[in-house]
Amino acid sequence: MQIDAVQATLFALFAVPLCILTFYVDMKYKRITNLTVWAVFLVFVIIGFFTLPFTDFLWRFAHYAVAFVYGFVLWMARQMGAGDVKFMAAAAPYVHPGDIVTVLFILAAACFGSALAVLGVYKSPLTKLAPDWASWAAKNPKNTDSVGKGQKFTIPFGTALGLTLACYLVVGAIWGQ
Repeated sequence: MQIDAVQATLFALFAVPLCILTFYVDMKYKRITNLTVWAVFLVFVIIGFFTLPFTDFLWRFAHYAVAFVYGFVLWMARQMGAGDVKFMAAAAPYVHPGDIVTVLFILAAACFGSALAVLGVYKSPLTKLAPDWASWAAKNPKNTDSVGKGQKFTIPFGTALGLTLACYLVVGAIWGQ
């Protein structure tokens, strides 16, 4: 891992609880609040300003722009929710440029794992433990603005995004440089 271990630890102290909150709220309500996204972004800005060289700090905002544009295209195609796009963009600056491939592998594993977990619970009696969660709700064809245009059962992507950022920061704190 190319991220500095001290930097990853400082990021993790504040960002991991926000990732857990994102995971929970997205599962329960299928929403990622703007307040959470701003908090994730501010943690990077404050800690990054003091722990990164200034030019590196500024270049990390290019990660934000790339993630936002990519996510915006997916949102326009109704393949990703707006909250997911904002969270992904806010989390992107945390990633050291040398760790991008690693993070993509973590993201793929988190997507696969969260999809298996959500589908496993959805198809089991475990949904009775949280019967009011939006993650188990039936599709709603009247909601054409939603992901899948209301015609599909969707898995909240914030679960995978929160898990990815949390895993990256914790692993970076342990095995970073």
